[in-house]
Amino acid sequence: MNTSDLNTQMDCSDVFVKCVPKDHVELTPKSERLFKASVIVVCGWALIETPLDLGGAINFTTLLALVVSKILMGLFGAAAIVKLRFARQVFMFICGVSVFAIAPALPVEYTRNVLIALCSTVECLGKAACVVSLAFASLAAGSAGEHLSLGNPMADD
Repeated sequence: MNTSDLNTQMDCSDVFVKCVPKDHVELTPKSERLFKASVIVVCGWALIETPLDLGGAINFTTLLALVVSKILMGLFGAAAIVKLRFARQVFMFICGVSVFAIAPALPVEYTRNVLIALCSTVECLGKAACVVSLAFASLAAGSAGEHLSLGNPMADD
């Protein structure tokens, strides 16, 4: 048996190639893409509102806390996108707690400063959308534990 006969017999790649989409975006479920987009929006908004937050940084300790919080938000957001162990849970906890902390204060903020209130509203809506999108992604995946990457030691699993 020569090598050309072997290649002809084993060449069934065109059958498999037709079944699998070539674009990685097509392989990712829409709910997962929505979640990743909402994480990017939340982290992006955290950076956009940094100059507004800097106005309240009156001393070095406050400034340091602000910088550390922005860095941690970005790191946990990136880790949630690549599905590192427990990163999604931590990011969703941060978003959920933030929504529960911001939302009750919004009516008072609108009476004091409309610009700050609008920024807080966008932040609150973005974080709430992120939590809801993870819930939809978890439902679409079949189980919350499977989608939250429980038990996966690495992002490549």
